[in-house]
Amino acid sequence: MTKNESTAQQGVSRRRFLAFSALAGAGSLVAACGGTGIGGGGGTGAVTWGSWANPGEAKRFREYSQAYQKKSGVRITYQTVVGDYKAKLLSQLAGGSAPDVFYVGDDAMAKLIGSGQLVDLAPALRKSDSPVKESEFFPGLMEWCRPAEGGGLFGLPVDCNPAVFWFNSDVLAKAGVSQTPAEMFKAGTWDQNALTSMLEKIRASGKRGLVIESAWFNFFGWMTTFGGTLFDDDGGAVFDTDPKAQAALEWMFDQLKSGNITYGGSLPKGQGVDALFYSGQLATIQYGRWILPNMTKLDFTYDIAPLPSESGKDIMPVPVATAAIAVNAKAKDKAAALDFVLKYVSKEGQGFRLSGGGNAVPSINGLDKIVTEEGVPRNARLFTEIARKGYAIPQAIAHNPTVATKFPLLVDRMLKDKATTARSFSRSLVKLLNGEG
Repeated sequence: MTKNESTAQQGVSRRRFLAFSALAGAGSLVAACGGTGIGGGGGTGAVTWGSWANPGEAKRFREYSQAYQKKSGVRITYQTVVGDYKAKLLSQLAGGSAPDVFYVGDDAMAKLIGSGQLVDLAPALRKSDSPVKESEFFPGLMEWCRPAEGGGLFGLPVDCNPAVFWFNSDVLAKAGVSQTPAEMFKAGTWDQNALTSMLEKIRASGKRGLVIESAWFNFFGWMTTFGGTLFDDDGGAVFDTDPKAQAALEWMFDQLKSGNITYGGSLPKGQGVDALFYSGQLATIQYGRWILPNMTKLDFTYDIAPLPSESGKDIMPVPVATAAIAVNAKAKDKAAALDFVLKYVSKEGQGFRLSGGGNAVPSINGLDKIVTEEGVPRNARLFTEIARKGYAIPQAIAHNPTVATKFPLLVDRMLKDKATTARSFSRSLVKLLNGEG
């Protein structure tokens, strides 16, 4: 969730290290020696932590660990977990060998909360000397880290990746699209009609315009960006009866029928959505900033925009992918572990980890420059603006492993069935989400 390629392969830059040192010297990044910091109490003065990571991310995490240890006096040991991260983490926890601090994906948080294996971070966040406050995080990213019944907070978003509308300007121009989505958004005309018109031109040119996939992340945004409501205040799914959500789904099914939109599950074997976009066969893709390192290697002009909206000018709530960092309930020094976690996700910690380019967006306010410092893509500022209004995985999916497993399978089956309508599609999904059989 940070670097890769050239800047990732460098060590701690002098600029970044001096910034870290100055902040640490002021106390904002220093964990108390001997584990007597925010968590309170004594301990070993050591923290072990683990996460998944690509090579660039792992290098940055080690850099952060080394700098943190040097300034705090707390011994930090980092481990990259390769392979099936969730299975290995659960095995470590069962065997008592899990690290003090670790990343948690949205497919494991509920299980770990329910089994009492994580520390509630809410009390530490409320302390006056906490380096980060709950109010600093983008509000839509937090709920999946709470128990289903509410109360407590057992993980903090390390960074995030909102769904944005990437587009290949060269493919659009060849298809006769006179304004890019970014230009239409700026002009206040980036609405459903504008998207439909653009997709028709792309299809006529022989390219694919847009692909919808089966994961919640890949199609929920098409309802909310056009004003639809997914869940009521009690967490019940309602998009089968919400008028705007239904209208958005009817539009989606119309576009699938016309060929303007392609369902990813129907692509020929071996044709990945991202690969189609990279090769110039797909004009747009609705992914996060995680594809930026690959985009910088490509020889075509690209940019981003928000997903279109009813008004043509608004940024609407759309899905945001995120992971959390948590503290092991059996951490040997809970005080030191809490200090490490809170500073890891603080403004200073995220600034250190995400600066210099990368493939993620900060999950807190005040770091807008992180995504614009490299100037790529041109409208990179939109990453943060979209993330700030977005939402993470819904509780109905995050807290029910059965639903999480069945959801994409049900979407896939229905989208491959020509008899499926927007109404039957949404009703079947709502029944699954609400546990109606």
